[in-house]
Amino acid sequence: MATELDPNDPDLKYLSVDRNAFSDPATQAEWTQKRLVWVPHENQGFVAAGIKGEKGDLVEVEIVETGKRTQVAKDDIQKMNPPKFDKVEDMAELTCLNEASVLHNIKDRYYSGLIYTYSGLFCVVVNPYKRLPIYTEKIMERYKGLKRSEVPPHVFAITDYAYRSMLQDREDQSILCTGESGAGKTENTKKVIQYLAYVAASKPKGSATAPHSVPSQAVLIGELEQQLLQANPILEAFGNAKTVKNDNSSRFGKFIRINFDASGYIAGANIETYLLEKSRAIRQAKDERTFHIFYQILAGASPEQRKEFIIEDPKTYLFLTNGPLPVPGIDDAAEFQSTVQAMNIMGMTNEDYSSIFRVVSAVMLFGSMQFKQERNSDQASLPDNTVAQKVAKLLGLSITEMTKAFLKPRIKVGRDFVTKSQTKEQVEFAVEAISKACYERMFRWLVNRINRSLDRTKRQGASFIGILDMAGFEIFELDNFEQLCINYTNEKLQQLFNHTMFILEQEEYQREGIEWKFIDFGLDLQPTIDLLDKVMF
Repeated sequence: MATELDPNDPDLKYLSVDRNAFSDPATQAEWTQKRLVWVPHENQGFVAAGIKGEKGDLVEVEIVETGKRTQVAKDDIQKMNPPKFDKVEDMAELTCLNEASVLHNIKDRYYSGLIYTYSGLFCVVVNPYKRLPIYTEKIMERYKGLKRSEVPPHVFAITDYAYRSMLQDREDQSILCTGESGAGKTENTKKVIQYLAYVAASKPKGSATAPHSVPSQAVLIGELEQQLLQANPILEAFGNAKTVKNDNSSRFGKFIRINFDASGYIAGANIETYLLEKSRAIRQAKDERTFHIFYQILAGASPEQRKEFIIEDPKTYLFLTNGPLPVPGIDDAAEFQSTVQAMNIMGMTNEDYSSIFRVVSAVMLFGSMQFKQERNSDQASLPDNTVAQKVAKLLGLSITEMTKAFLKPRIKVGRDFVTKSQTKEQVEFAVEAISKACYERMFRWLVNRINRSLDRTKRQGASFIGILDMAGFEIFELDNFEQLCINYTNEKLQQLFNHTMFILEQEEYQREGIEWKFIDFGLDLQPTIDLLDKVMF
């Protein structure tokens, strides 16, 4: 059912349209007279056309946009919905539910600034690649406690439904954000958390604590909500990067579990991370960047910090494959200050900062260590240990022990340890491996540190809402092992999504008598999944 709201309300400009505009009898008559249908188009997917005649299995049509006549096969024609269904909020309401109608409705709504559209049980989002004024406190208040049918499509409505279901049914809920890289999964994940922090706040909006009073539980929970909101910016700084598809691409997956007490207030949270693309710390494809934090610290560190963390000219770091590589619209220096501020709110200490940024700087410097192959020998050497001294200082290591571990590692042979010669290639491989390991361990430590701040064990959670945000499906010019892992994980999630959503949805269509050919979604790639999943004998 379409929402009945004031079409002149400025808050709804990017959320709803006036449905009365689609009930024009003249438009309906034109649609009927021209016998409008959808026909395939090489560039646009489908275009509107009027049927002019039929001959056997062929139909002569006239393209509405160009007036050109052509013949198409009957089986290639898809029915068009009456004009009253234009820009419909829930595509389950469409009389003719087919690929062309779904594509047209989503595209039509998107061009009108409406990025959210329901499709029965789930919500389709199209990334606008710009900021829209639809996530304000005023908008959140509009969605608070209302049924999905009473408000326009929005991620807030989905979140509110999950929250109310958790409270009423006493069952844990999960929200899955899935899609290609750059589809907007991470941004919508942040909006889910933003809304939950708003509706589940135990401190009344606008209330103040009396002077000299003992801090209440409500004040403490307010701090927890702030920390929950700041967890994402920190993780984005250390786990997101610019790719050719997305300027803020998640290079890891995360499951955010927000715990609530019996009254529905936030009691704590926990974050699990998966599949950090650690190879990005040492190597990036053309026109791509490593993790944001490297560029942030290079651009935003103070003179004192540059000295403490031995920050050098960006062009000297070989692990920054493409150099500084600025991104339009992103101020790395300002982002660094925002990251530090978020870490402050999270309760991190100066010692925490120092430990984290020392590792970040050391990882960059590792790539600048220059090794040489000794003549007539399998042994590599380090002619100049200046960079190695800086790395050892940052990590608190002995320069002698560190270089020995790279150049002449001790390995166990039987019961004894022997020193093994390393070629230049082997040493460089070892340096890259330790660099990736250092960054990954630091990232895991950072997640654990965030969880320590968010875990309020004194208030046990009665229920939780989980939000899963995975790195999106992607195909690059050159795909690596990381892409295999990311795409395999996405396909497994898509299988789960198809099974739980489309099967239920199609059963609902059948119950309501909607014309629909039953489709068994998601089995095309099952042999590939089995190849990776099953034990080979």
